Amino acid sequence: MAERVALINGKIFTAQDGQEEVQALLYEDGKILKVGSTTQLLEMIGGRDSESALVVDLGGRTAIPGFIDSHNHVLSLATLLEGVNCFGLKTIDELKEAVAAKAREAAPGEWIIGAGWIESQFAERRLPNRWDLDEAAPENPVCLSRLFGMVVVNSKALELAGIGHGFVPEMGRVDLDASGEPTGILREGASGYVRRAMTSVRAATSARPPGAGRSVVDTEDTERRIVLALKELLKYGVTSVLDPGVAGETMRAYTSLWAKNALPARVSAMPGWHGMSSVSDPEYVPPAVEAGLQPGMGDEWFRIGNLKMAIDGGLGSKTAMMHAPWRDGTRTTIPARLDLNRLGTYISEAHAAGWGVGIHCCGDLAQDIALSHMVDVLSRKKALPHQRHHIVHGYYPTGYALDVMAEYDIAVSLQPGFIYVEGDIYPDNIDEGLLAGFKPARTYLSRGIRVAINTDVASGPYDPFVTLYGAVARKTMTGLDFGRAEALTVREALRCFTLGGAYLAYRDRECGLLAPGYLADIAVLDRDILDAGPEELLKVKVVATILGGKFVHITEVGPRVPAELIK
Repeated sequence: MAERVALINGKIFTAQDGQEEVQALLYEDGKILKVGSTTQLLEMIGGRDSESALVVDLGGRTAIPGFIDSHNHVLSLATLLEGVNCFGLKTIDELKEAVAAKAREAAPGEWIIGAGWIESQFAERRLPNRWDLDEAAPENPVCLSRLFGMVVVNSKALELAGIGHGFVPEMGRVDLDASGEPTGILREGASGYVRRAMTSVRAATSARPPGAGRSVVDTEDTERRIVLALKELLKYGVTSVLDPGVAGETMRAYTSLWAKNALPARVSAMPGWHGMSSVSDPEYVPPAVEAGLQPGMGDEWFRIGNLKMAIDGGLGSKTAMMHAPWRDGTRTTIPARLDLNRLGTYISEAHAAGWGVGIHCCGDLAQDIALSHMVDVLSRKKALPHQRHHIVHGYYPTGYALDVMAEYDIAVSLQPGFIYVEGDIYPDNIDEGLLAGFKPARTYLSRGIRVAINTDVASGPYDPFVTLYGAVARKTMTGLDFGRAEALTVREALRCFTLGGAYLAYRDRECGLLAPGYLADIAVLDRDILDAGPEELLKVKVVATILGGKFVHITEVGPRVPAELIK
């Protein structure tokens, strides 16, 4: 007999129009058969003691579709888990202690890496520097990535990267003190010098017999890190991710795991294209394009997504391309990532080859430029059903941007969690009157534009409920209020994090809804978030995660589950 499971006695948010909340759900072989009341489903299967189905009583708990995190840099999450996780550290002394703790575990000369800091989180209200990190790890090179746009490194890392007195990089900027000494802050493209130094050390230490080509060790280590990250996400109810900017080793690791049926969660991968730090050649063509693949190809476990591009930087680092000047009177109109003279060609070539593109555009100027090229292409040749062009970030859409996105069905990928973790620094760069319009989810939705919300690890924390809080409460860690004009309800935000994400991940026919025919990917929560205040979103825990009908994560306070349902 096929495996049939009934979840009963819950508050189940289906995300369906017309049947938004139900008490019970029945699935078979990992796909949903029926949703309805507990009474209806128990009658259907023959009662609680039925031999035709296994019954799991949710005990009144709230259940939602599994999150589809449609902008999650999976290996960056692995860095947070294995390295120095800087989220939540309140002082530079705490940062130094976290680095020192890793140094005590590391061999001399071993790289210590981490991510997730922003200067506004520290009581000192300053950037950390090389000398701070030298105190914490004098025998190890250290590199800690900011939420966006820069890294801080110590003296050993600078030495290995070849960065010394008065250094001027080809791209980005190396901060120098008054005497010309590097402070350890490397902005935008300048971080590439350090990343190349890390890569050279890795290559030198990998076991690779003469003539063997790429080291198997490299791929296996990448696979291990992917599995580590995806298993962590399952604890937060994330059942599917869209990984943007995937190239080389990471794509090979994904396809290897897929071939071995070893992916812990569903993955869609966006091949990295122009403007990505891992791709510097303006003539670069991703192997996925050369192979003739198309977005949407794959199965329930692994799919190909759009091509990922990037134009500008971010708001906190004042590298977003904006029409108006920053608060200090400076302007950013030069792209941080690619040659704008070639942008139209890149988009045209992708569209002609059957690809959709997702373009990182934080500033309103960058967004307008990208959209003008998209419109030029789409006005000459309509998009095919599998070409889902979208804007990533879209901080401040102009009237022009909203008009053409609505007309040409160009979606937007938003990260409201940035408000919570980075928003405290924004008034340093823009007038506070502009905060209310930042990442305007309500405006996008009101214009009929498809909206997906997501975490963008490691520029934001991987906890999806922080993202929901940013969308609903629109407040920072210190309580700075961005206002309610662009706030979503919890139900709207959940739809954007499930249905919206499914669309960008090319999974909208299988995930994102709890409805007949859809996969049984479900998160069970420890509290009701649907009708509670926004602050509950920062407290919620996932007590069980169901992936394709199997319980892949369950806590002691979760529902009682038959052993045969636990994977």
